[in-house]
Amino acid sequence: MLYKSIGLVVLLSTGLLFSCKDKVGVDDDVTDFDKAEMLENVSSNIIVPSLNAFSTEVSDLKSSFETFKATPNSANLEEVKLHWKESYIIWQWLKIFDFGPIRDIGFKSATATYPVDTAKIEDNISNGGYNLSSVVNLDAIGFNALDYLFYNSNSLTSFQNNSDYADYASEVIEKLYNETQNVVNGWSTYESEFNESTGTSSTSAFSEFVNEFNRDFELAKTAKVGIPIGKANLGLANPDYVEARYSGISFELLEESIRALATTYKGNSYRTDAAGIGFSDYLVHLGKDDLDQTIKDRFEIILDKTQGFSMTLEEAINDPSKTDQLDELYLKLQEHVVYIKTDMTGAFGVLITYQDNDGD
Repeated sequence: MLYKSIGLVVLLSTGLLFSCKDKVGVDDDVTDFDKAEMLENVSSNIIVPSLNAFSTEVSDLKSSFETFKATPNSANLEEVKLHWKESYIIWQWLKIFDFGPIRDIGFKSATATYPVDTAKIEDNISNGGYNLSSVVNLDAIGFNALDYLFYNSNSLTSFQNNSDYADYASEVIEKLYNETQNVVNGWSTYESEFNESTGTSSTSAFSEFVNEFNRDFELAKTAKVGIPIGKANLGLANPDYVEARYSGISFELLEESIRALATTYKGNSYRTDAAGIGFSDYLVHLGKDDLDQTIKDRFEIILDKTQGFSMTLEEAINDPSKTDQLDELYLKLQEHVVYIKTDMTGAFGVLITYQDNDGD
């Protein structure tokens, strides 16, 4: 993600947050809580099911686009859009776990960087010779490139009249499909290491999980809401930075992102919400019942605020009557950072090893 006119650089898929290498001075075995059981639950009941669902949906996206490419009509395009949207919704779960094989191949940034650079996409299509694996094309691939290609006002006509559009979209989807399979295969190898790495050092799987959970929440706060509504630009709104701008599903993505984080916090299963062991149980074990309840309540408040809009995020940004409502949503997101990033993480004895530059 790139700030162009306002002189900031933001890769919103990794957004405003950068790694560092500090170490913690905490004994890895502070309590007898079974963190291995918690990690195994998260892996078996959240990560693997969401990864498998994502893999299936991306495969369906690939197949549906091949059908559309052969017969480019409105009905077939709608089928493509259906699988694109469901894949992107499922991604809101998977993106929390940006470590192990997901981090190793840069899957998060390659999958959902925004805002999309539409001029670059059009230039790639017109001139050819592009390399979609190059970092310079991060904002011309992934879900948001497909958002533009499938939902811009001339989408169907462009596909029908210029085979280069279909070829480009095919390559974007193929890249997403291949990298998804790499992550599926990589996780099957990494899973046992994740389940057993329970320490609090910065390189342990538990520590990385805590960090990426927090970082993903902060990305929801900053990238999905804060930057578009102007919190990073002296109050000047930036609708160009809305996620999935062309389809208008940014609020749906935000809602699913918060729901995924809240479910993961409790350790409950992907989509079924069956009870499991998570951060919530660890806090209760540590005698932090009040903090645990506050975190769960705050997630519900944020979900309620997210569901309070009957329009797209861009429409809300452009509607002065919605300014206070957007500000309130952002405030609730901002307040929650203290509970999960400071209080929860401190109770766990884990050091935050990334930095953000928005002052929380």
